[in-house]
Parts: sequence; C-alpha cells; structure tokens
Amino acid sequence: MALVSVSSSSIIVRFLPTIPAVIIAFWRMALASAVLWCYSLIKPQGRFPPEHRQTVVLAGICLGCHFACFFGAVKLTSIANATVLGTIAPVFTVLIEAVFLKRKLSKQILLGIFTALIGAIIIHDRGFNLLENSAIGNSLALLGSFFIALVFILAEKIRHNTSTVVYSRTIYFFAACTLFVLSFIMGKSVFSFTQIDFSLFLFLAAVPTIMGHSVLSYVVKFIPPSVVTSVPLGEPIIASFFALVFFAEQIPALTFLAGFFIFIGLYLTISGEIRNQNYYKPV
Repeated sequence: MALVSVSSSSIIVRFLPTIPAVIIAFWRMALASAVLWCYSLIKPQGRFPPEHRQTVVLAGICLGCHFACFFGAVKLTSIANATVLGTIAPVFTVLIEAVFLKRKLSKQILLGIFTALIGAIIIHDRGFNLLENSAIGNSLALLGSFFIALVFILAEKIRHNTSTVVYSRTIYFFAACTLFVLSFIMGKSVFSFTQIDFSLFLFLAAVPTIMGHSVLSYVVKFIPPSVVTSVPLGEPIIASFFALVFFAEQIPALTFLAGFFIFIGLYLTISGEIRNQNYYKPV
C-alpha cells in the first residue's frame, strides 16, 4: 500500500504543469501536517520529545529539499529516470553512515555501491538526449535521493520514543516552512493555483504523504534506514506504468539497462548491510 501510494506522486505532479515544483511540495507538506494536527485534536497524540527538536527541524529541512528536488526532476526529465534515480537513496544512506557514524563497509557493500553508481551514470549520460533540461532533472533526482537518505538517518534517532503521528505532523510542518522560505526566495507565490490544482494538492497530502511516507516513518522505528529507503525500489515500475498509461511516455532501453545496474547494486548494498549488522529491532 505504501509503495503504490508513494508511486502516485510523480504522476500527480505531471498533472500540474504550470505550478512550480516548490509550490506543489509546499502544499503537499502543509496540508499533510494540517490533517495530522487536526487528527491530534480529536485523538491526542502527546508532545514531541524536547531532546529531539533540533534533529526534527533538520530532518524537516531535508524533507522539504527532497520534495523540491524530486518534483523538479519529474518536471524536467522522464518519470522513469526520476524514479529510478530516486532509488539511489540506500546507497547514500550507507555512505553517510560510514562517514559520520564510522560504520565499516564490506566488500559486498562497496561492490553494490559501485554497481548502482554505474546505473546512475548511464542514465545521466542518456539524459542529455531525452528531454530539454533533462540533465538538470536527473541531477535533481540524485540530490533528492541524498536528502531523503538524510531524513531516514535522522528519523531513526527520533522514532524510538516518538509516535508516528507526532513525528510526521512535526517533520511535515518544518518541511512546509522550508518550502515556504524557498518559494519566497525564488519569487513564487504559494497562493497562485486553481480549485482543481488544490484538489490535487489534497490528493498528494492524503495518499502519497500520509498513506505513503508516514507508513515508512513508522517502519523506520523497527528496521534500519538503509532497508527502509529500499522499500520504494518498486516505484519506478509502478510510476513508469502510470506514465505510459496517462502520458504515453515510453521507457528508453538504456533506462532499463541503468535500472538493472541500480537494482543489482541496491540488492548487494542492502543485503550486505543486513548481514553485517544484524540490524533488525524487535517490535
């Protein structure tokens, strides 16, 4: 359910061609946060732990940047490219943990990272021939993967003693604040949209956000970030199918090849991470 929900976001963005990516991302986060805060008024969820406030602010900033980058990528490159490159997040997660948390990388993990990066390079080279500005879109997709990797690493530290609703409403709020600031800096008005646009904003808040990302936020309480960020590996398949149905968007052969390298690399990386750390936590 979470995978299908998350996969729908790129399609909805394509139905909003005149709305800047940062504005779409702002309303997605703002509305999702508002819904969860309203739910908390009906069914109290408790307060956010004060010792994690700085961490959740940083996580919110990273989440806002992730959605701004990913939605920008969907507008500039193919949905297949944006979603395939979006699956690189587990590689970034492992690398960040290795650098900052001093976790050792096995030969299998290193091989996995190298293999996945080959796939990313194939797409990036191909990107110059797909659509105008697609190289920028591919770069934004990779940058978005980096930001979401940071989010799940930070979330792991928070989620042990924080409920999903409390965590999600808070991180979405700070993500919305970040996106509001970004829209102001870019000179974009967050109130320039139609009623149909707003209905799509509501869909983004309810389905891919609350039913998708909030579920992933719950899961990270029990399993490692590198595994959680691997859950959307099926997103390129589902999103590309939707893109074919709604926009007749064909998938180039090189994208299939790149996806093969990326998925093999991610399998090696994630399985090596699980084997080395015995990381699963009891429910």
